[in-house]
Amino acid sequence: MPVIESFQLVGEQSVAARKSVVIHPTIKEALGYDVNDSDGNVIKDWKSRTHRVCKPCWELKYCPYGPFVEQSPLLPVVRSDSEEQIRYFKECIETGLVGSISELDDDDVAEYKAWLNDEDLLVAQAINRLQRDAALETASQLDSDEAKIANWLGGPLPSIQEYRVSFGQEHPSTNERDHTPEFWAKIKKEVSRIRSEYRNAIKDRKYDYRQPLEPARLAWFKKVIAEYDSASHPETIPEIFEDSRCNIFGHICPVFFVAEAITETNEQRKFGRHSIPFATRIRIVRRDNYTCQHCGKHLRDDEVEFDHIIPVSKGGSSEEHNIRLTCFDCNRDKSDKYVP
Repeated sequence: MPVIESFQLVGEQSVAARKSVVIHPTIKEALGYDVNDSDGNVIKDWKSRTHRVCKPCWELKYCPYGPFVEQSPLLPVVRSDSEEQIRYFKECIETGLVGSISELDDDDVAEYKAWLNDEDLLVAQAINRLQRDAALETASQLDSDEAKIANWLGGPLPSIQEYRVSFGQEHPSTNERDHTPEFWAKIKKEVSRIRSEYRNAIKDRKYDYRQPLEPARLAWFKKVIAEYDSASHPETIPEIFEDSRCNIFGHICPVFFVAEAITETNEQRKFGRHSIPFATRIRIVRRDNYTCQHCGKHLRDDEVEFDHIIPVSKGGSSEEHNIRLTCFDCNRDKSDKYVP
């Protein structure tokens, strides 16, 4: 990724100084900034990027990037979490086991009981286990540690015109007719093993997730430990960057790097705050029937508030579809929060 051109903050005290925001150099590098750029400059630029557009999936209800989100950077892991991961990897190497034992609460027990009565779910879980184990076995049989790790973690994506991805979420078929007799026998055997695990977990109120550590993951764990440098991990990550992560895959949403105002539509997106035209206000009031869309309170003319569903501070537009009626209290309670 090209480094974003360094820039100088002229005239005023930086946002970072006012709010005591400290940005670790690895965060700047991950986002394409020069490590010598001041924290205030980086915050100012990133704020402008995240205020003009929102994550596309919030409005589209699907991800336009698909697997290519993996080409967008990941933020570094905070130091406390990275240290915990290293301790876990070392423990796995010492014991020869990967996984842990988890205590179950009442909700967990209820969920496991429901799973025991869902044959399709058990078959799907069995298929996923068999596929995972087969992939690990294939990777573990390779000669070098580098080959094992590369096979297990996967290689780079092909170019965009060659890649094909299913639009919907793919789930393994749970229909016997879609599998060979040999593989179906393995599935049924794995289902029996899973049932036994769940019954024991319900009885003991704990689930033992441990299994033998395979050569492929062993090689990867050793590599991560050997290359670990705690100083390269920030103590904390400012919220403005955390909010830019994809909540599904963890990468920074590509929109904040590549979005342009160019559009095939007749109207351009309304960025930032705009005065809502009177005609639009009337349509929203009628559409929402003088009712707070959060608490359901019926509102008088002097009680209506116009709330941006996706806050302007998070890239929400000032277009009609992103505005709803709320009461005063609900609008203030929501502030600039947004839960997709």
